[in-house]
Amino acid sequence: MKIYVSGLYCGTNPQPGVGIARSLRAGYPDATLVGVEYSNRSSGLHWMDFDELWLQRPWEELSLTEYGARIREILDAGALWISGSDLEALWLSDVFPEGHPNLLTPPGGALKRIAKPAVPAHEGLPLRIPTFISTDCSDWEIHSFCRKYDWRVWLKGPYYDAARVRSWTEFEAVRAALEDVWATERLFLQAHVGGYEESVMLSAYKGELAGCVRMRKREITPEGKTWAGDVTEVPKEFATTLREIVRRLNWTGGAELEMVRDVEGQLWLLEWNPRFPAWIHGATIAGRNLPAMMVELATGAPAQQAPHVSEEFTRVVLEVPVRSQLPLPPLPEPFAGAVGHSLKHPSGLPALAERLHKLKPEMLQGAGNGNGNGNGDGKHEGEARAGVSCAPEVPDSFVRDLSAYRFAEVATPSWLFLDGTASETFGRAAKLAEELSTPAVAVTNAYSIKTNPDERLIRLALERGFLAEAISLLEVQKALEVGFKPEQVVLNGPGKWWPEGLMPREQMHAVFCDSVADLRRVVAAMGRGELKAKTVGVRLRTPHIASRFGIPIDEPDAFKKLVEAVGLLPLDCAFGIHFHMASSNVGVTQWWHLYESMLRWCRSVESLTGRLVETLDVGGGWFPDDWHEDSGERFRGAVTRAREHLPHLRQIISEPGKAMAQPSMALAMRLLEIEESDEEPEEAVVDGSVAELPMYAFQPHRILGRDAGTGEWRPLRRGKTRLMGRLCMEHDVVAWNVELPEGVSAGDVLIFCDAGAYDRSMSYVFGRG
Repeated sequence: MKIYVSGLYCGTNPQPGVGIARSLRAGYPDATLVGVEYSNRSSGLHWMDFDELWLQRPWEELSLTEYGARIREILDAGALWISGSDLEALWLSDVFPEGHPNLLTPPGGALKRIAKPAVPAHEGLPLRIPTFISTDCSDWEIHSFCRKYDWRVWLKGPYYDAARVRSWTEFEAVRAALEDVWATERLFLQAHVGGYEESVMLSAYKGELAGCVRMRKREITPEGKTWAGDVTEVPKEFATTLREIVRRLNWTGGAELEMVRDVEGQLWLLEWNPRFPAWIHGATIAGRNLPAMMVELATGAPAQQAPHVSEEFTRVVLEVPVRSQLPLPPLPEPFAGAVGHSLKHPSGLPALAERLHKLKPEMLQGAGNGNGNGNGDGKHEGEARAGVSCAPEVPDSFVRDLSAYRFAEVATPSWLFLDGTASETFGRAAKLAEELSTPAVAVTNAYSIKTNPDERLIRLALERGFLAEAISLLEVQKALEVGFKPEQVVLNGPGKWWPEGLMPREQMHAVFCDSVADLRRVVAAMGRGELKAKTVGVRLRTPHIASRFGIPIDEPDAFKKLVEAVGLLPLDCAFGIHFHMASSNVGVTQWWHLYESMLRWCRSVESLTGRLVETLDVGGGWFPDDWHEDSGERFRGAVTRAREHLPHLRQIISEPGKAMAQPSMALAMRLLEIEESDEEPEEAVVDGSVAELPMYAFQPHRILGRDAGTGEWRPLRRGKTRLMGRLCMEHDVVAWNVELPEGVSAGDVLIFCDAGAYDRSMSYVFGRG
């Protein structure tokens, strides 16, 4: 018996080849085991269970046609082949479309049925698929997905690699890296599922299940790979269904179903790998030698029974002698400080992926990320996009507002005020506040001036019944100049006393203190008659989330000082509590969890201080779409919950500044230069820059370009062009990977939407002379 085994890398993200060889040696001591590799840097080449080695040229140099023919000769001669690589198995399914009795890898049809993330083959098993979104979707949709799932998401490659991304900056960096490594833009984002990791491993031959085991991870590496685990039998009902699925798929080879069991016991399927896992020999230690059971089924040659040594296994690091005929590779030249070699993918799998993408892209259509969004129920929705990115939707009001500008006369870069959009947005917020107000609790909006101090926005806030929220006395003066009265002003923040001498003498609506020291100063100023406010309160710091603002409440000493300081407040003013956390940073679901948590903390403060909480000020840093989506139902529930926790509450102040300001302005730029190319240009220069668009790295912007034929404004899709700003700064790139309109030329205008909040207020003067 001769068995070829590939996938011999044994680093921190190991392949299963060595584990397969150990198990085969236990089942067939006299078999000839041949290790197959594509790099002399895979340390598994030196494992003693391999009787022979078949070291190939790297994948980028191999003649795939000749190599496939050579493998066919080997199989025809009676040898078996077990692949330890997903991509190799995929390629072999194309080389052998009808299969081969001695090829112990899955057929192409089965591989399409286990394509992640949807994994359609799992139907019937008690598993759910975590919600996912394809990166074929627009960046606007992707950013929304990340916010919805609290930035607890994984960006995954079509074959290997997964990285947790916690911000837009991380996402952009990881996306660029994975696209470069795997030569594809077909990635996907998947919502994180918390819980314990476990797997079901199986082996089969021509649709007959040879065996399966269940493993729970007990120790994992920093990369999330198994270091120790326990092995048990697969539950009977699960195994029965799995056996039927294997028969339906006509599965041959090993496989691993990677899962997470959440706190409620629900199993979530992360992926179905078309090969044995690296921990394969752990099952053999537990008496279940799945590689040998598969070979026995394929050949009819009985395997030696694997003894049950233990149900638990762990790994150790071993040094093994290097084979004399295969010395270690030489060190690279130490150019640019390089030392050693990268061992991330020593078997050259990225090179194979790139070749398959170019040679047979149709082979990969079922091996990527699927299309559309998963709904968490093992299904996915959305139109098939065939690898073409989608354009984001923009409100009709954007286009109507742009029609008022004559861009031939606009000097760019130029800020565009979208007055119709701004008016609609403020009007919608005012109407919602009115609908949510009850005789017991009044709901009021407050416009955060810092978000964008444009007088037109502040005036809209005044006209729509908003309060003005200021974080400095200069902002207070700005509000008064526009027409607000002191009684309509909320003063907040750690720098509220700056600059001195501008504090209004009249009574303000509310003042919130950012620290105990600030609270003591406010109390003293009120005692001297220097500050008057209808409501005085404190800003609480959210527990477990890093922030420099507010009074910490999860530290006993700080909480004690807070309670003592609140006791100093005059009895003739109402008491209020303020909390603020940007939902666009922590995620929408997380924000609502924080809201519930803060209501409980408010009740504790009320109980311990004896001061009734009459005003609740909540700031959300809302992304416009999140604030408007189902806002009526969500905020109505929020008012009800606040009243349940705080029965003496009289007013809720909502601060949707970002949600109001962001869609209210756009930035017009002109193309200065476009790289000449027969294909889509890779670079273009615009007259705008990060000086005008400082938030480009933290959020996507919907970009509009004019259709050359109709003259209509259309949102740009994701493409290959990088838009570089006018500044001599390496990081001055205002947009990555956009598809410019057909027929575009220097002098044409692009409109960057969603720039009316911190893009505008934090823009700076640079490079203008």
